[in-house]
Amino acid sequence: MKKATFVPVLLFAFAVGLFAEDAKALLYQIDARRDVPDMAFELKITSFDGGKAVDWMDLLGSVSLKGDRNRTLVWFADPSSVKGRKMLMDGPVIYLLFPKTRNPIRLSPLQVLTGQTANGDIARSSFSLEFDPSALERVDYDGRSCWLFTLTAKEALKSSTYRKVRLWVDASNLRPIHGEFFTSGDSPLKTIDYADFHEVGGADVPFLLKITDVENPNLHTDMQYGQVTSHRVPDSEFRREYLETWMPEGIR
Repeated sequence: MKKATFVPVLLFAFAVGLFAEDAKALLYQIDARRDVPDMAFELKITSFDGGKAVDWMDLLGSVSLKGDRNRTLVWFADPSSVKGRKMLMDGPVIYLLFPKTRNPIRLSPLQVLTGQTANGDIARSSFSLEFDPSALERVDYDGRSCWLFTLTAKEALKSSTYRKVRLWVDASNLRPIHGEFFTSGDSPLKTIDYADFHEVGGADVPFLLKITDVENPNLHTDMQYGQVTSHRVPDSEFRREYLETWMPEGIR
């Protein structure tokens, strides 16, 4: 009896292992197609209540994706109420520096920046760095054949912005098109739709992210990228101690 059950258990474990590796490899490929390892960007965030714009913010920033680290520097350009603020994001660790101060304060990735946008949403999300696939299906979404990933936050990143993501990816071009983002429980906090793809440094980058509040869909926020270029910032600038003196290219 023991021998009769041992082989199926081994086969099941082997199949689970193959699924995990295949799903991870596909997720890594999806990221590789849209990630720019060193990137400078202009970003406008506009929050809406129904069809009416109720808040906005202009940001300039730089991103560095290297190994298992995702780091972002952000300078707040407008409106005047936030102009001159600076933010450093190193994985789930976020620091904010106010103008005319010297000591950055630490923030939560889930803390609201404006509208439906949290601090952690500003960082260029690399799904394979932050999440492990727990399920993968082939489904139809909005008339397109898609991969549907269920992703859970890596154990070392449980303090990151989201604990779980359901991500729909167009199977024909590996573009992410829709995501549901969970903090806890079985209901998503928000959805994000990815659109307006452009080529940057050989990558296929979504320039528009549409974030919608699940409980109140009238509340939605657009993250629209303007100019995006390949631009390397020295590693030494992605440090809390350097935040006071850092300025984005063209503002120095």
